[in-house]
Amino acid sequence: MFVQDFMTRQLVVAREDDKAGPALQRMREEGLRRMPVVDAEGTLVGIVSDRRLLQALAVPVRRGEFRREVAAPPPLTVGHIMNREILTTTPDTPLEEAAAVMAMQRVGSLVVMDATGPVGIITETDMFRVFLRLLVGDTPGLRVTVRAPAFPGILADITAAVGRAGGNLLSLGNLTLDDSLLISFKVADLNAHDLEDILAELPVEDVDIREMSGR
Repeated sequence: MFVQDFMTRQLVVAREDDKAGPALQRMREEGLRRMPVVDAEGTLVGIVSDRRLLQALAVPVRRGEFRREVAAPPPLTVGHIMNREILTTTPDTPLEEAAAVMAMQRVGSLVVMDATGPVGIITETDMFRVFLRLLVGDTPGLRVTVRAPAFPGILADITAAVGRAGGNLLSLGNLTLDDSLLISFKVADLNAHDLEDILAELPVEDVDIREMSGR
């Protein structure tokens, strides 16, 4: 899986000289939390969030009215508020690499760039959606969670047993925890009793089976 498979391609951008108030209003209308910022030539120069815009626009209110003898400051623009330290990725970057950058740098999005400039954005919300699709899938079925010893071939043993019983594996994920694996998979065409019988023959514990709808 790659960034290009899940990024938002209809990129909404702001210009450096856009006023802060209208830019915030546009973000609200579009349902956005972040917008890349470009200059007059369309070159990426920053990124702005709704939070930064709100904070900047609220400063005069918090400080009280400006002194009457002092001229009112010029309108705030996106260029005054944006973050110029932009983290980017490319369309062909593996999704897990992009997710790792976002997690390590503690950012909520990456601007996607190709040779022509910005072509999309991938956000933490996009990552959550991928996570849900991997674990839950799009088809109703039974979601099974088990803990198993972390020895080679355990995943193959479980999936083979489910397949031999006529189960249709819809999704599969696992995490290594110390010396064990936490395995979660979704299966159709079997009932809970069938799955209990299958798992009773395997070296697994902490079995949880529950009905899950598709997403």
